[in-house]
Amino acid sequence: MAGMTNDGPLPPSVTSLFPRPGASGVCLDAPLTMTFGAAPAIGTQGTIAIYAKSSPNTVVDKIDVAAASFSDTIGGQTRNLVRPVFVDGTSAVIYLHQRKLSPNTSYFVTVTAGTFVDAQKNAIGTVSDQTGWTFTTGSALAAAANMSVNRTGNGGFCTVQGAFDAIPSNDTSARTVTVAAGNYHEILYLSGKKNLTLRGADRAGTVIQYPNNDKLNSGTSARPMFFANGTTDLTIENLTLYNTTPQDGSQAEALRIQADRVTVRDVNLKSLQDTLLTGGSVYVVNSYLEGNVDFVWGTGPTYFDRCEIKTVGRAGAIVQARNGANGYGYVFVDSKLTSDAKVTGQVLARIDAGVYPASNVAFLNCQMSAGIAAKGWTITGTGTTDQLRFWEYQSTDASGALLNVGGRDPASKQLSASQAANLRDKATVLGGWNPQ
Repeated sequence: MAGMTNDGPLPPSVTSLFPRPGASGVCLDAPLTMTFGAAPAIGTQGTIAIYAKSSPNTVVDKIDVAAASFSDTIGGQTRNLVRPVFVDGTSAVIYLHQRKLSPNTSYFVTVTAGTFVDAQKNAIGTVSDQTGWTFTTGSALAAAANMSVNRTGNGGFCTVQGAFDAIPSNDTSARTVTVAAGNYHEILYLSGKKNLTLRGADRAGTVIQYPNNDKLNSGTSARPMFFANGTTDLTIENLTLYNTTPQDGSQAEALRIQADRVTVRDVNLKSLQDTLLTGGSVYVVNSYLEGNVDFVWGTGPTYFDRCEIKTVGRAGAIVQARNGANGYGYVFVDSKLTSDAKVTGQVLARIDAGVYPASNVAFLNCQMSAGIAAKGWTITGTGTTDQLRFWEYQSTDASGALLNVGGRDPASKQLSASQAANLRDKATVLGGWNPQ
């Protein structure tokens, strides 16, 4: 039986809608949300369509759940998408194509029978009457010093990318984008915008997630869930970035950074293969990273301060550093290397020294799980390892006792106290930048 709101009946089995029927001032990037009495399933056929009331026979946007492929333009870049309808608990979240809604315009939504079904495969949530689900958008929002994002419409923007897009190109004004708790199913692309802070309201509860990967969008510029490109003086803090690509789903960065002076603070970074890719100067502090195949990699320099680096599912290598001889790569300080209980034979880093002879990875006063192999490192390729900088200083076990590192690969090195003290200096590693 249909529920009721102040604006009339709800579709069958639906307990609430966003935008609420009859709502006004709705954000232009609003994902449509249908909440049911029980978890819905997406049917094998059906469409969600939106129309302007002023032109009721012309489709503004439509999603066919049976379509073979989906795509959109994100931050000026074309990306292939998975089906843009996601089930979060008892809610179905529907992402329209970007920039389809116009300011101060009244719309209605239709949902054909079979788009959503219950556990018995009965159609639920059908909306066929143009008076059943209506709303009116608000004005287009300009960039401001403080910008809010809330998927359910209580902030200025409903998507993170919508807030990014509102910031002018090459903008240097200090801006903070605060994202409310909730799940945001988005691929993000941020380019050429500086002096920006992206802040979650809740580290575990503000989750930006998407299964982007090399099979969906090939190449290191297209496959990251979040690519920050040329965004000097960027801070990302207090949220979770989660690439939900399954195991063996190909390379799938949660975050790629190609920028200088980027701080990642109090952040959870989750994927499996290639979780974090960095180039430029990056400082990661009090954060959590998980993965299992070269899940920290790139050219660096990147400084990890009091982080947890966890290997999940199976053993592999934590780091693959491709830096040149004139800079540092990946330096971990006062951090913990943990792993699932079943993981054994994990290595700190691997490299083909014939291709990247000056690769640099260092662990200073880091606690290491029993899953780390005694040899510690995997070094392949022919030729000299004279430039290789695989370094450790006073690695400990989980109880804090110094590890026996006598079995480490002979091409690696145990640092002296003075060498470790020099490397602890963030400005030394990060090319003169000393983040606080």
